[in-house]
Amino acid sequence: MAVNLTMKESSYISQVIYRINLCDSFQDLSRVLLSQIKTIIPYHKAMALKVTSRNNEFVYEEPYFIGPDNESFDESRFVEGSYRSVWWEYMDAPWSSVFRASDARDEEEWCRSALYLDIYKTQNLYYALQATFVHNDIKLGMIGLYRTKKDGDFTEKEMFFLELLKIHIELKLYRLVTRYRGFKADPTAPGFAAPKAMINEFGLTRREEEIINMLLNGAADPAVIEELCITRSTFEKHIHNIYKKTGAKNRVSLFGIFRSL
Repeated sequence: MAVNLTMKESSYISQVIYRINLCDSFQDLSRVLLSQIKTIIPYHKAMALKVTSRNNEFVYEEPYFIGPDNESFDESRFVEGSYRSVWWEYMDAPWSSVFRASDARDEEEWCRSALYLDIYKTQNLYYALQATFVHNDIKLGMIGLYRTKKDGDFTEKEMFFLELLKIHIELKLYRLVTRYRGFKADPTAPGFAAPKAMINEFGLTRREEEIINMLLNGAADPAVIEELCITRSTFEKHIHNIYKKTGAKNRVSLFGIFRSL
């Protein structure tokens, strides 16, 4: 697909990539991504979901929805329902995908489907541009951008915009899910995590918790900085705040506080 980008479009995409790399949670990533992407890919409503697979079924986590102020998105019916969508098939692929729902469906069957009648039609939605995110065979999540029939389908250029962002979203989401190298999101996996009770007791932020856990599992300072996409000065500021909150004088005493349990 040959697409020429203007200087303004290229610059804006670079800004979006920069901003999503600053996010430190899935909800923050969803908010920033969906609000920023609307400038280059207009939509009526949008949603983002973390996705895991359990017993060969997809489980939705941390749903985030955005749309007009005077309209709601009936997320409970979608998330709690068993509606099959085109993106389910793409989620089973070993890589991330971007697609228009209209390219992978029969329109007559679509208009008779429970997903359309119960979810789309009730909210005056018809077209969808979606992306699924999979990294190292780990299912991570998806985003969906939706338009009314009057607004028309998404263009190939708009698909290309999302394609350009896809790998950056995938890698950022992978880092948020796994949190840091060598420690998986699965709580039964090997690795040490500072007890939540102590994190709360010391009043540590989510970012400070990430840094402590990476250090406790042997990550060197440069690896922490690279993994979290922060500067050296920002890292040192977090370390200073961690010492101040925990009363630690250095790394040895910091490790002793959390490793002595």
